[in-house]
Amino acid sequence: MHPSRIIPTVLLAVTAATLSACGGGSSGGFAALPIGSAPPPPSAPPPGARFDPALCVQQAGTPHGQTAGISGTSLMVTSAHYEASKAGCKVLATGGSAIDAAIAVQAVLGTAEPFASGLGGGTLITYYDAATRAVRTFDGLSAAPAATGGAATLYQAVAQDVSSAAPYNVCKSGLAAGASISSQQGNTNISARAVGIPGTVAVLDLVHRAYGRKAWNALWDDAIALAENGFPMTRYMYSTLYADSAEFDDDGNPVDAGSGVPAWVNSAGTVRGAARCKYPDIAKRYCDPADATMQKPLPIGTLIKNPELAQTMKLVRDGGSAAFYDPARPTVQAIVQRTTAGSLPCRSVLPTAGTPARPAVATTIASIPSLMQPTDFAAYQAVERKPLVGTRFGTTIYTQPAPSFGGFVTLYSLGILERKKLQDEKALDTPRFVYYAAEASRLANVDRRAVIGDPAWSNVNARASVLLGEAELDRRAAQIGDKAFDTAPAGNIGSFVAADPAGYDTMTALGKGRAAAPATRLAQARPTARDEDWNTTSNVAVVDGYGNALSMTTTINTHWGAHMEAAGIMLNDVMSNFSAGSSAPPSTGSDVNGYQGTKRPRTSIAPAIAFDAEGRLRLVWGSAGGGPIPDYIVKSFMGHVVYGLDLQTAINAPNFTGQNGVAELEAGSALAPLADSLRASYGYDTDTLRVTGLLSGLSGIAVTRDANGRAVYSGAADNRRSGAAFGY
Repeated sequence: MHPSRIIPTVLLAVTAATLSACGGGSSGGFAALPIGSAPPPPSAPPPGARFDPALCVQQAGTPHGQTAGISGTSLMVTSAHYEASKAGCKVLATGGSAIDAAIAVQAVLGTAEPFASGLGGGTLITYYDAATRAVRTFDGLSAAPAATGGAATLYQAVAQDVSSAAPYNVCKSGLAAGASISSQQGNTNISARAVGIPGTVAVLDLVHRAYGRKAWNALWDDAIALAENGFPMTRYMYSTLYADSAEFDDDGNPVDAGSGVPAWVNSAGTVRGAARCKYPDIAKRYCDPADATMQKPLPIGTLIKNPELAQTMKLVRDGGSAAFYDPARPTVQAIVQRTTAGSLPCRSVLPTAGTPARPAVATTIASIPSLMQPTDFAAYQAVERKPLVGTRFGTTIYTQPAPSFGGFVTLYSLGILERKKLQDEKALDTPRFVYYAAEASRLANVDRRAVIGDPAWSNVNARASVLLGEAELDRRAAQIGDKAFDTAPAGNIGSFVAADPAGYDTMTALGKGRAAAPATRLAQARPTARDEDWNTTSNVAVVDGYGNALSMTTTINTHWGAHMEAAGIMLNDVMSNFSAGSSAPPSTGSDVNGYQGTKRPRTSIAPAIAFDAEGRLRLVWGSAGGGPIPDYIVKSFMGHVVYGLDLQTAINAPNFTGQNGVAELEAGSALAPLADSLRASYGYDTDTLRVTGLLSGLSGIAVTRDANGRAVYSGAADNRRSGAAFGY
């Protein structure tokens, strides 16, 4: 058997009080670790574990300047914002579990990083329970409202935004009716129609019911205080609104070096939307009222307050998830009222003398209301799914199944790299490594677009299993020769078979509501506007004082989501992740990722946990960054696990991707100068290899052993974001 075999998961016996009954081959479940020589970890704290908040230490050099991780033997947490990690460490250091810390971290992230994640988004969680040695994967992704009005309703945003004439071109770039929503992000996603039913609060509640040690209402106060008292405008948040640094052309050369430009929606793609500070729900809190151009954010370091969010979090703290999903409660009412009012107006007229710096709204672009109803919130449920599991380079990886394509691409790409003997390369920045990694990603990209979607609606899992099988990975690896693909070919994708979602049975634990008490593109040879915003989302990794581990990726989809706020919460634009053909809306019955009511669109996020050959915890990690997320996960795994780099060094290493159908290298990085040699050696041209902005948001915890066999945790956070690891 090939060393990159897929490990079958084993369902463990559980009580009915913990899980509902499961049935069918597609059901989710516990996954037992391979039995090794190491004994199962105890449920009590490991020997030497200490619980004292005064011991929490912040990773040196953070944010942005970290070159090495922080190590400890008791507990560790890392995320994309230092205040979030700090709050998580305090929870862990007072006896909290990994999920307890994750709730505190998420609450702070939604406050201090509202552009990336929050209560208005969706979340995937991969959880390792040390006492039972079980790994479980939980899905709290945002979902489509039940009422669709037919597939064309999602694309109404495109149909109504067809003018490139003033004043409409101030905030939108002008589109052709029927254009693909996924290829026109920055336009169609900035509408109420793009908002899905949020799942983050539901999945946090679900996992907390299973593994929480602290009371739910004890986990929100740090975030509430931050929202009430203020949090600073960070360098990274500023860059999501206004880019002071140079942009780069396709060869990685700076354009307009030293000049500032507003951060446009989908700035890395071919379609430019509005400057974000022109949208009132963003401008009112995050942008500079003294800026006559209505483009610039508040200066870095400015204290920002969000009392509306503080009030919402108090309701959720005291009322549980029911306070978020009950149609009779204020939060649902605020979200539905805001989204049914339609798309955001865009400020496009400069102020005149004697008027406030921000005048009344002057121009409204096609008001496109959401179809969501209060009943959609009452019906939403977070679910448990069966983990996707595979052994790569002697390490067993547990990752997220569909509708995540990130887990699929991670195992697919690593399987090819293993077959190409990339363990012998020893470095992440050689032309040979970059070539094989990019071409493996290009093959994975073709196949994931064809087969990955919500598994309740078609035979997703069966088709993905074939593509991750040994024979198919052998065949795909052999297809990569010494010259790059002009157009990456499709694999053995099989046939699409529709399914009845009502008959799909995924494992769901307890229910959602807490009591008030506590047409698929199969190949792309040329770059196009990206299907996923590159730079969004947030990742969290935790190892608690009991040996449990959590990897969580959380998102409102693209930066600033739908650019709409309700109850202090930035709302997602996840509906733009549904697929569309190049010139017309898809057929709802034939597209694996086509738009349908209650369906969850596919996503790149893929929080993962890995174990060594003896079944011991080895790596807890994941990333932000849109479509290339699985490539960032692959890069850090190869750098740390395979090549032996410090995890922080592996995370900071330059990025690559093949998830847009072509090979791409991170502009301004050590990989950018390799472009010419890669073209000369491997036959790329300027269309199939380009240098562009690839902004990851990795965070992770590496686990090694000291001379006495004791676990040593090394936390790391991507220096491209405002993150930090905390622990001891």
